[in-house]
Amino acid sequence: MEYKIAAVVVTYNRFELLKETIEAIRAQTYTPRQVIVIDNGSTDGTGDWLDEQPGLTVIHQPNSGGSGGFYTGLKQALTSDCNFAWVMDDDTICRPDTLQKLVEKISLVTEPVGFIGSKSVWNDGNPHLMNIPAITPAFNREVPFNKYDDKGVLLVETISFVSLLINIEAVKVVGLPYKEFFIWGDDQEYTRRITKAGYLGLYCTDSIVLHKTPTNYFPDFYRDVPGNLWKHKHGFRNEFFMVKKNKGFGYFIVWLGAKVGFTSYKLMRIRKDNKFKFIGVLMNSAWQSIFFNPKIDKQ
Repeated sequence: MEYKIAAVVVTYNRFELLKETIEAIRAQTYTPRQVIVIDNGSTDGTGDWLDEQPGLTVIHQPNSGGSGGFYTGLKQALTSDCNFAWVMDDDTICRPDTLQKLVEKISLVTEPVGFIGSKSVWNDGNPHLMNIPAITPAFNREVPFNKYDDKGVLLVETISFVSLLINIEAVKVVGLPYKEFFIWGDDQEYTRRITKAGYLGLYCTDSIVLHKTPTNYFPDFYRDVPGNLWKHKHGFRNEFFMVKKNKGFGYFIVWLGAKVGFTSYKLMRIRKDNKFKFIGVLMNSAWQSIFFNPKIDKQ
């Protein structure tokens, strides 16, 4: 099988990091056929620089978050002659063989593959805490999660959009990501949607990328700074929506009350400041999730 790959990068006001990301893509030993960059309304000179770059397909749009960017990027990839899309953020710095490793591993797997993701590390070489995949439970699959571990591949149910190679055929089957999510949870929902459709989700342990964030962190609602509340607002709403979608409205309403109550109680015990401000965001997200009902866009 010939792997024709469109790299998809979503960017917003990270000019210097984006240049590193594009340079790393251009240095790949397995060359993508197309490089698509979605500029979410950057105001730091990113747009002008992108328009001057050769060999890029650039789409400028108002800021719609990572979710809206990946929606647009995959939609553009569907119009190309590529059969895989390699998606990433603008702070993802690939090694020269990152894509090569992903392509090599797909060819070793006999079952239909929906996606394969890289191992994401931080500056010190440790796994990045935001990008830990969820192993596929044995009782959910006829194929054990460790069937291919001798080849450096594990089966996963969900994984992040940081260096993720997605089968375009799977995109045609399950549709595009929810652009309305804006931020947080879109990659979990989308990759779970693909594995639930019967495709294998893979995690490649020797395809490595640097996720160049300021710190190696996992979002912690109980200890986070107030400046990140807008992210938690989207994250909670998206999480609650996924429960509603997967479990049904009756279960969701009961679960939502228990979730908000327990989280509020735990927050009151753990947080030292801004307790009611954080609880207010949680309750607002819960209220929004009752009416939040984005639709899957199938091309």
